[in-house]
Amino acid sequence: MALVILLANSAGAEKYFVLDVNYVVGSVTFNSIDLREIGRAIKYTDRSGFLVKEVSFENQDIEKIYYNMSENKNYLIYMPYNKNASRIEVYNPKNSKVMDIDVGSFADTCGDNICESQESYESCTKDCRSGSKDDFCDAVNDGICDPDCPANMDADCRQKENSSNQTALPIQPEKEKIQSIWLQEKEQSPNYLAWILIFSGIAVVLLLLLLLKKRKEKKTVDSLKNYISESMRKGFALQQIKGALFRAGYNEREIDKALKSI
Repeated sequence: MALVILLANSAGAEKYFVLDVNYVVGSVTFNSIDLREIGRAIKYTDRSGFLVKEVSFENQDIEKIYYNMSENKNYLIYMPYNKNASRIEVYNPKNSKVMDIDVGSFADTCGDNICESQESYESCTKDCRSGSKDDFCDAVNDGICDPDCPANMDADCRQKENSSNQTALPIQPEKEKIQSIWLQEKEQSPNYLAWILIFSGIAVVLLLLLLLKKRKEKKTVDSLKNYISESMRKGFALQQIKGALFRAGYNEREIDKALKSI
């Protein structure tokens, strides 16, 4: 009779995620999560408060409940187990996410002939074949280069690489070497054209400045020549004329050039 009761209870048991949290000073903190079998179905009566929901690997909502919590207490939140659950999310009454718990390790999908995102060759060889892209490097010598393995870890990848090297067309190392040397010499050689252009530009600027200076000087000398000639006709002495020009700011060189040209 005891065995019959035990079997009956076992048959009616339900699996639940048990989420252990604290709610202290307005903040929810996570302690632990595990999977338990409960002999009775749990009824959820709250219609507001914290939203707790299970989300699948396809990012679809599986189960939602509301749970009221008072501050400064510890709580055990029971959520019905679902083999496709990827995570449990908790939102506060203001609809802000306060917790995101990964429960993918509890998933029980092995054996359905589908290599799920939470499965790998290591965790479920029934669904995930060797060499498949499952975020696990199995390195099995099966002629398949596992895309999750570094090249030096899977012998099949090394064999594939060696085979590719053997069948590749021969390269011309001498030609490549010559091109490399030519490029290096080109990079290292000075740019003579640039320097020539720079010096030519400087020479042109200096020449223009010199021409402008001579034109200004000629204009000044011509003006002084007229002034000196007119003053000499009026009977002024040369020394008087030069003194007046010095006081006006003209230099001796300009005055002498004007006098020589008369």
